[in-house]
Amino acid sequence: MKMTKISLGVAAVCGVLSAPAHALLASSYTNSGEFAGDTQNIRVSGATAQDQGLLASTLRNCTAGSLTRYSISNNFVYFCTIDTTKLTPRAGATKLALYKYSVGGSGNGVSPVNSATPLPFLDLTKLNTSCAGPSSTADIDGTEPLPTFQDIACSGASSSLTTSAVSYIGLSDVEPAFFGAASTYNNLSSVSLASVIFGVPVTKAVYEYLQGLQGLTVGSLTEANMPSLSQAQLTSIFTQEGITWETLTGTPFSGNDDVVYVARRADSSGTQKTFEALIARTTNGTAGAKSCQVSVEGFRSGAAAADNNAANNACDPSIGGNLTINGSGSGQVVACLNKFQSVGAGGVGVLTTETVVSSGGLWRFVKINGNAPVQRNVAGGSYTQYADASLNTRIGANLPTASAAGYSAYLTRLKSDMADPTIVNLLNTDQPFGRAGLMALDVLNATVPTPDFTAATPRNPWSRLVGGTTLNNCQPGKLAAF
Repeated sequence: MKMTKISLGVAAVCGVLSAPAHALLASSYTNSGEFAGDTQNIRVSGATAQDQGLLASTLRNCTAGSLTRYSISNNFVYFCTIDTTKLTPRAGATKLALYKYSVGGSGNGVSPVNSATPLPFLDLTKLNTSCAGPSSTADIDGTEPLPTFQDIACSGASSSLTTSAVSYIGLSDVEPAFFGAASTYNNLSSVSLASVIFGVPVTKAVYEYLQGLQGLTVGSLTEANMPSLSQAQLTSIFTQEGITWETLTGTPFSGNDDVVYVARRADSSGTQKTFEALIARTTNGTAGAKSCQVSVEGFRSGAAAADNNAANNACDPSIGGNLTINGSGSGQVVACLNKFQSVGAGGVGVLTTETVVSSGGLWRFVKINGNAPVQRNVAGGSYTQYADASLNTRIGANLPTASAAGYSAYLTRLKSDMADPTIVNLLNTDQPFGRAGLMALDVLNATVPTPDFTAATPRNPWSRLVGGTTLNNCQPGKLAAF
């Protein structure tokens, strides 16, 4: 889900040349401590999949036009005036600073929250004096009801803009047990938040090669002409390094190299855990952690790519010679797919369907067992490669904000927003083949609605919750399981 830049301002040192009239700047942050002052601080870490959901929820809880988003890389802070008709803050608070640390993916929504390990969050005090970057007015839903906001992308070293602080809330694509033994995370309470649809991306050349083999219109991005890979082929691709396209399909790949290249994620990634559990169907790559399949082949692993520059080198067979690359984020997976395509190598990756396919881009999603990764197929039960994202908070006396009024009200509001299909619908961008991305969970509504098998709205009736309380992403999708 990409941000739409409506009006680009001239670069300035945290200046506002195209901002909404009442957008707050970092200079308006005057707290003398985490819970002392007129700003209520909320700190969130973990999966990127819910970043737009957090932004949309924050926009709803702020007075229109008051929000400014500061960012550097995958580190954000949303700063605004609280709309007290929507959100009840702690006494004395009139402003909200929602910090989101998305570096490292889902793993940082689990372990640091459980152990109260500080993370380098953006610091509004430092942003006030040291953020140099362009300002723009942005809108995430076009003509829909969410207001515009000021967007400032800071440049320079992130270390000069951050201060270590404890995360209050963690988000992960799957429950914490997938990242280590259950006893490792005994300070956490975890509940479902929303469903995330995952898809298998391949390079453009592989997509068109498969279209030709399957008698489809080559180059078409429609669902009807989307080629498919079977479960057997996917498990082979993700477990057998060095396997060839000819072995998989009976026909050599038309590129420069017949070997299958894979761009995966690091073990701390919830996307990686979901692929291991539901798509590749391998054992979990983290020793001692929860596995949906045991005593089976592991997911292939390779060289690490910490950033896009590293990915561009590691994913060029003529330079790195790597058949598998472990990206630190989805950006590195996309960078690898782009590199594979540009050098004629046939590549496969791991992504959520929030990342939108471009007609002029170098990669495409494919079907799994003949089913496209769209909301309609999830709602109907035929596409089961989705996960219930986990909302993780510290429990009992270990909760850093247990005495901070307003925290529980924020959590209640966030869960309510993410359970609302009307809100979730604002977050998803249409793929060329249909609607994908996030889906609200029917089971989280106070009155569970009648199942919507046509996906008229982004509602998923097939929760991974067991008994409505225990999150278990190993649980099969109801309809397709029988």
